Amino acid sequence: MPATEALRDPRSLKRLLAPRSLAVIGVSGEATGFGARTVQNMANFDGPVWCVNPKYAGQELHGRPCYASVDELPGAPDSAVIALPRTGVMAAVQALAKKGGGGAVLYASGYGETDLPERAVEEQELRDTARALGFPLLGANCLGFCDHTQRAGATFMPDYFKMTAPAGGVGVVSQSGALGYALMQAAERGFAMCHMATAGNATDLDVCDLVAFQLSMPECRSIALAVEGLRDARRLFELGELARKAGKPIVVLKLGRGEIGAKAAMSHTGSLAGSTAAWSAGFQRAGMLEVEDFDALLETAGFFAKAGPPKARGVGILTPSGGAGIMAADHAEFAGLALPQPAPATEAIFRATLPDFGSPRNPCDMTAQVATNPKYFEDCMLAMLNDDQYATVVFPVVYHNPAPGATPARMKTMEPMAAATGKPICIAWVPESLEGPGAEAADVSPNLVLFRSMRRMMNALRLWFHHHDPKPAPATPDAAASAAAAKLPAGEQTLMEAAAKTAFAEAGLPVVRELRAATAEDAVRAAQSLGYPVVLKVDSPDIAHKTEVGGVQLNLGDSGAVTAAFARIKDGAAQHAPRARVDGVLVQRMEARGVELILGARRDPQFGVMVLVGLGGVQAELWKDVALEVAPVSPEGAMAMLKRLKAWPLLDGFRGAAKVDVAAVADAIARFSAFAAAAGDRLEEAEINPLVCRPDGCVAVDGLMKLNG
Repeated sequence: MPATEALRDPRSLKRLLAPRSLAVIGVSGEATGFGARTVQNMANFDGPVWCVNPKYAGQELHGRPCYASVDELPGAPDSAVIALPRTGVMAAVQALAKKGGGGAVLYASGYGETDLPERAVEEQELRDTARALGFPLLGANCLGFCDHTQRAGATFMPDYFKMTAPAGGVGVVSQSGALGYALMQAAERGFAMCHMATAGNATDLDVCDLVAFQLSMPECRSIALAVEGLRDARRLFELGELARKAGKPIVVLKLGRGEIGAKAAMSHTGSLAGSTAAWSAGFQRAGMLEVEDFDALLETAGFFAKAGPPKARGVGILTPSGGAGIMAADHAEFAGLALPQPAPATEAIFRATLPDFGSPRNPCDMTAQVATNPKYFEDCMLAMLNDDQYATVVFPVVYHNPAPGATPARMKTMEPMAAATGKPICIAWVPESLEGPGAEAADVSPNLVLFRSMRRMMNALRLWFHHHDPKPAPATPDAAASAAAAKLPAGEQTLMEAAAKTAFAEAGLPVVRELRAATAEDAVRAAQSLGYPVVLKVDSPDIAHKTEVGGVQLNLGDSGAVTAAFARIKDGAAQHAPRARVDGVLVQRMEARGVELILGARRDPQFGVMVLVGLGGVQAELWKDVALEVAPVSPEGAMAMLKRLKAWPLLDGFRGAAKVDVAAVADAIARFSAFAAAAGDRLEEAEINPLVCRPDGCVAVDGLMKLNG
């Protein structure tokens, strides 16, 4: 793959995205026009806003001075919005660059998104021109940006000027303009936002460049990123490192998660390592926190903007409703969260405070009596927050309209408690009365976090703990893997079992010993050399899945069994794959049984080579229990992959079985990933299936590899 383009320096985008002056090119007299709406959205902006339209030159237009052309502007605008049809954009860009402008927003559509080849060429010419001029572009086909720290609404969406929430907290970046602005509207209810930017076609700047800029803003504490696709998704890795250094989490949603575009492949890996799984692995490698639905994006980013590192690993639940407590506990369990019971001192406070029909446990049911005695609530909340087992306390709000004044008052009570203990309080908003002063009080608070879904709350907490877990060491160079990759034969071809396993062995992987046999007599001699019992496998460059043609015969204990098995393999191949070339059989010593894993590698068009591990054998595609990462991975990273599998207990001594040598398995995964990464673009896919894992180590029993030219 070609080298990854570096992220744009945030300093080079400051004039465009955090301007002190703005020009709107192509403003009409119609108040509903895109240019006019942009001018209206700059109502609370302190800097100059200039309109450009020769028809209104020398007049005021929507309350701002209007000029005949860019040349006549009284200064070089930091940022410009080009509200012109596509045909007028290039000339405007050139004029603004000549004037000394800092960049432009392009509303115009009709470029590459039309699928017309000539429009794609036109868009590329625009990109090349802007880059040659050193003039950054936002768009085309976007709805602009909002710098909430300066109340600059450089967008045609209506009523930005009505958003009065305090600036700070979350930055929003979206390829979809409508979705980006939908998130921005949280500022209407008091949600702290610092910046919102939409990439549209990403003619020049993509979402990675925009996030990098927001990370540089002092007011930004976390990012909500909605991404559809990228020219080069490996830019996410540089972005993730930038976020890590800044200490600002990126919460990401991948739009377009279906597998319609996934390519069928010859190995199990091809169907298991689809595009959605690759994006998830890419986000994981970048250290980003992936959510699965749009509703979770801003809630989760808002949580990370308020919450520091967790002080413990437990979650406490304090509720006036037993049912709400059960619901919270259910979702916490589904998310894999710990719900430790209160420490003795905490339980003593609960028992002394609550009525005898309350529950002094976790979840702690204070009962509806808490409504008549607010001190019940204060004592119990403070006791749970001060319990060293709990990183946060979940408080479900179960009624709102019956007590519209009590709910915001309770928020004000909780705020100093959360601040004093340094622990966020998570408000689970249960009632269908979704808005009002209670919800707004939680949004505005720096230490209370509002969620309108118990499931999304617990998933956010799961991500919180995961984000602050120790990370595996990065992979180091592997000389054996590089040397083995360098020996791969030239040209496009498929390496079947024998040749593939030879390459794996040269990369340092443990591989079963085998001999090739062209005749039944040769097979018997090979079996006698290896020692019984043995396995026979069809040796064919045209048969990838041997079991489907009866091409694997197991546990053959003598020469007669070998001779008969050889005949069955030949007959099965002739019947089920009559056009396949059959060179004979591979004879292997029958390996002792163990847990069977699949190791796979595949070249992904976005992220490069990916490595996969999962439950293997003939049922690999049935169970689809896999973990996927960007190659290469270290042994520590491979161990983390193994522990993500549902099959992990099988490796760790399930129900008294002997434990597998997981260190040897992790080392094999790391070596396999290093080999695949070293092969790079030459590798289309590679697979070991199964890797038999036992207490005394592991061994690759079968494999294949597909190479590009």
